[in-house]
Amino acid sequence: MNNLKLEIRKRITFLFVMVVIVMVSLIARLAWIQIIQNTKYQHQALDQRLRQLQVEPKRGIIYDKNGVELAVSASADTVVAIPNEINNPRQTAQQLADILEMPEDEIYSKLTKTAAAVYVVRKTDEKKARKIRELNLAGIRFTEESKRFYPKGNLAAHTLGFVGIDSQGLQGIELSYDDILRGNPGRISVERDAAGREIPEGIKDYVDPDDGHDIYLTIDNVLQHIAERELDKAMLEHEAKSGTIVMMDPQTGGVMALANRPTFDPNDFVNSSPELWRNRAVSDTYEPGSTFKIITTAAGLEEGVVNPNDTFFDPGHIEVSGQIINCWKAGGHGSQTFAEVVQNSCNPGFVQVGQRIGTDVFYDYIEAFDFGRKTDIDLVGEAQGIKYGLDQIGPVELATMSFGHGITVTPIQLTTAVSAIANDGELLRPHLVSEIKGSRGELIKEITPEKNKRVISSETAQKTRELLAGVVEEGSGTKAAVEGYEIAGKTGTAKHYGVQLYDSSFIGMVPADDPQMVVLVVLSGVSSYPYYGSQVAAPIFHNVVKDGLRHLEIPPTTSSKDEEEEIEKVEVPNVENLYLSEAQRELAARDLNVKLEGEGELVVDQLPHPEAVVNEGSTVVLFFEDGTSQESGYQVTVPDLRGMRIREAAELLGELNLRVRWDGSGIIERQDPAPGITVQSGEYIEVQLSEE
Repeated sequence: MNNLKLEIRKRITFLFVMVVIVMVSLIARLAWIQIIQNTKYQHQALDQRLRQLQVEPKRGIIYDKNGVELAVSASADTVVAIPNEINNPRQTAQQLADILEMPEDEIYSKLTKTAAAVYVVRKTDEKKARKIRELNLAGIRFTEESKRFYPKGNLAAHTLGFVGIDSQGLQGIELSYDDILRGNPGRISVERDAAGREIPEGIKDYVDPDDGHDIYLTIDNVLQHIAERELDKAMLEHEAKSGTIVMMDPQTGGVMALANRPTFDPNDFVNSSPELWRNRAVSDTYEPGSTFKIITTAAGLEEGVVNPNDTFFDPGHIEVSGQIINCWKAGGHGSQTFAEVVQNSCNPGFVQVGQRIGTDVFYDYIEAFDFGRKTDIDLVGEAQGIKYGLDQIGPVELATMSFGHGITVTPIQLTTAVSAIANDGELLRPHLVSEIKGSRGELIKEITPEKNKRVISSETAQKTRELLAGVVEEGSGTKAAVEGYEIAGKTGTAKHYGVQLYDSSFIGMVPADDPQMVVLVVLSGVSSYPYYGSQVAAPIFHNVVKDGLRHLEIPPTTSSKDEEEEIEKVEVPNVENLYLSEAQRELAARDLNVKLEGEGELVVDQLPHPEAVVNEGSTVVLFFEDGTSQESGYQVTVPDLRGMRIREAAELLGELNLRVRWDGSGIIERQDPAPGITVQSGEYIEVQLSEE
């Protein structure tokens, strides 16, 4: 009996302990929820009753450099449905479909969704919103959102880009600066019951959005309009597939205008082909043709392998490793100075300059001017262009690259490179944004010119501009000239492979002595005649620059060149086996420039050779013992002597530092080597004379 009582007492004690443990656990849990986690569960309970809607911030405005609005955000009504409050979804869908011009079934599926709220249509126009309001439909509400609007239509469309339905940047500056323009969203919270109905006097909360910052571009809307106007006219006149004009301030790298054709309206971009969205100025590459000769000219002058008065001969072609490279002019330009080579855009002349520079050094200049890599302009989708690798460049590739073939560039790359020459040799990073300001007008950031590197000396840049001024004054670019202004520029023409289409271009700097703007004009896929850059692109440049100078109020300048003086002839002295200092004095006394090949104190050879008669200011190359291997780069193109008398031929060969041996009398009938062959300076040309 006692054992039974003891067992019962144990069981009661155990049960009591268990009840106490459970009670203590419940009390502890209750204390944890009610006291320690009170704030957490209060928020969770509140969240179940609150319906939150995101309040879209106002996207920042995009201005041109003068404060003209190019992209703004306007208020637009978004139609929202509350499915629990809609009495007759089918009838409501039918009424909305008639106004919104949407399929009835699509609207019906939205009205019957299991959701607290759904968008019916976002950012509809004011007229449709007014009609829906007049119907006073149950469960149909409105919320205000911002809608992007471009007041200038398609002006600068490729620069500005456009935004999506959620005000997210999709192209152009809208995409590149999306984080800055977009801002941070706010929210509005309304307390509702279990059925989704708003509770009268319930909790309401509103957090203001942070509006996006405003952006000021370097683009001038007037210059942009001028560029686009001229492109529209040119596209029709010359039957081109596309066209680009880039205008840059070389002192800052700021893009003043960037125009492409064909184009689109960013207000209605969804109805345009994505192909039209391409910003060809940064995304498309092309062979620059003769406009690239500006780079060859600058490199040759900087390296000292050529001077404006150096003499060249163009028989109409030049042979390089068995390949014949023709000049654009049938029969060639004959004897000419380097200044005339630039003026005449003579391919054989530039081939010889490229040969003198040499593969390694020429490639270094291509790299220095940033060809083959992106400029990092503040736009997405930039191409980097195509160039040979150093190990891929043979004699023929070097020759063709020297006059702009075998390499591709983007318009912004070429404009940036030429702007370095306009900016006295300083290469700047191009940019489109000058300032970022807050929504209340406070300055957030100012974009200052970002120096990249020095690519040539200021003296070389000035000499290059002087030579290019001759192209516009007397050469292939005369149709680009603007009265009262000295312009330095270069034409370019390149043929599409396999088809009768051409790229015509012109790039120029104005005023030539202190450039305030660099303008590139490119018409691609020109199918009409004429198609040369001198006849197609140069007149477009003239029209753009003439009106641009007037708008910028840049005063006219007179030519910095005096009356052309006749170039004096001088005889090259013999400086072989002289010490360098003595040789330099001898040459300087005759106004001859010096280029050194190799290192040392004693001159072992020279080009031109002694007693050659050259133009004053020409270059004499002095070779030292370890530099004689470079002599092959200073070869001379053999002129066509046939039909000349021996005295006339001897004078011409003397200018080119070649010698002549003849047999017979009368006029020259045959010669060896043949015209266009390149030979070592100082070699003999064998000619056969015959009686007239």
